[in-house]
Amino acid sequence: MKYLVFCSCGHSLEDHQPEGCGNLAGGPCGCRRDQGGALDDAIERAKIDAVASWRGADEPSDVINA
Repeated sequence: MKYLVFCSCGHSLEDHQPEGCGNLAGGPCGCRRDQGGALDDAIERAKIDAVASWRGADEPSDVINA
């Protein structure tokens, strides 16, 4: 799972350590999330994307119909 889930900084969960994103391939990243925080961020973005796809173009952004 660490290779399949990406934080909003663009790096995988594996890159995130307790002190933040280390971007193992390219050097330190400015992201301060640990693996748990990066996972929470990815889950929240997935929820937002799912709601946006349910909503019609003519519906206000604060209305959710399920």
